[in-house]
Amino acid sequence: MMRVLHVIGAMDRGGAETMIMNLYRAMDRTEVQFDFLVHEERECDYDAEILSLGGRIFRAPRFNGVNYYAYRRVFRELFETHPEWLVVHGHIGSSAALYLTEAKRAGRVAIAHSHAQNYMKGLPGLAFKVLSYPTRNIADWFLGCSEEACVDRFGPQVAQGERCFVLRNGIDLSRYAFDDAVRARMREELGVRSDAPVFCHVGRFTEVKNHAFLLDVFSLVKSEMPDAVLLLAGRGELEGEIRRNVDARGLADAVKFLGVRDDICDVLQAADVFLFPSRKEGLAIAVVEAQASGLPGLVSTGVPDVAVVSKGVVHIDLAEGAQRWADLAIDLACGSQAVDRSRGVEEVRASGFGIEESAKWLDGFYRSLASGEDASVKPAVR
Repeated sequence: MMRVLHVIGAMDRGGAETMIMNLYRAMDRTEVQFDFLVHEERECDYDAEILSLGGRIFRAPRFNGVNYYAYRRVFRELFETHPEWLVVHGHIGSSAALYLTEAKRAGRVAIAHSHAQNYMKGLPGLAFKVLSYPTRNIADWFLGCSEEACVDRFGPQVAQGERCFVLRNGIDLSRYAFDDAVRARMREELGVRSDAPVFCHVGRFTEVKNHAFLLDVFSLVKSEMPDAVLLLAGRGELEGEIRRNVDARGLADAVKFLGVRDDICDVLQAADVFLFPSRKEGLAIAVVEAQASGLPGLVSTGVPDVAVVSKGVVHIDLAEGAQRWADLAIDLACGSQAVDRSRGVEEVRASGFGIEESAKWLDGFYRSLASGEDASVKPAVR
C-alpha cells in the first residue's frame, strides 16, 4: 500500500476539503491511503472521519514569513521520519514553494493543486502571487479543478504543458438524486411551509462569495414574493456582518442560517432556486451539487463555464444588477414545480463530475508516479 501526504490548511467543510474527502472515500484504501498535514491545532470537521478511514493527521504552524526557517525545518524533519510518503500533494498555495521544495529534497514526487482563481486584491493578493509564483518551477506535476484555475495559479505555459491536468471535483451522485420524501422531511425540519418559495445558497461567508449582493437580490425577491425564504449554509469571517445586514433589512424571519452541515445534499432538495453570485471561482463544487439535485438557479459568470452543465441554470454577469437577478430568480421560482429534477444526476454525470471517474483517474495517476511510469501519457479528466 502506498501513502500520499496531502498538505492543506484545515480539513473543514470547504470546497477543496470536501473534494479531497470525496476522493478519499472513493479510493481503494487497501492500495492507496491518505495522510494529512494541516496548519491548525484544533479538531476540524473531517478529522474524525479521516482517522476512521485509516488516515493520519499531522500538524504544522501556519507560515507567516517570520517563521520561514522554522517552517521549512518542520517539513524537513517530517519527511526524514516518514519515508513511506512517496507522493506529496499540496493544496495550500502560499507556502507550497517551501514544503514542496523540502519534499523534493527528500526524494518525493511533488504535486501542486489549484482549487481556485486568485480573487484576492491589494497587498494580500500581491503577497500570494509573490509567494506562490516559484511553485511553477518546483512542483513535478500540476493539477487544477478547471482550466481557469490552472492558468491563474501556474501560468499559461505550465497549464498548457504535459505535466498539468484538470481533475474534476467529482461528487457522490447517488446522494443527490431528487426525492419528494426527502424534500418534505427537510422542509419540516427547517420550519419551512410546503408551499413557500425557497431560495438557497451554499458557501463560506467570505468576500468572494458576495453575500451582500445576494441579500440585495433576495430583498427584491421578498418584495414580490412575501412568503419567500432564503437558506444560507456555511460559516466564515463575515457571518456576523451578514447577520447584522439581514437584521437591518428586516429579513430575520425569512433568512435561515444553517451553519456547516453534513447533509447539504438534502438541504438542496428542500429548495426551489439556487443562487450563487460569487465574484470568482476556480470551479465551485456547490454549483455542481445543486445541479445534481435538479435545482434551477442563477450562477455568476465568476464561475467557470465547465461548472454549468444544466439547462435550468442561468449563467449571468453580476453587472446585470440585483434587479435583473431578482426578476430571473422569481421567474425560476414560479416555474420550479414544472422542472423535472430527476434529470439532475444524469446531467452532471454526463459532464464528468461523478466521483468514480475522478477517483479512478487519481488512483491510476498516483500508482504511475509510485512505479516510475510516465504519468504524462495519462489523459486528463475533462
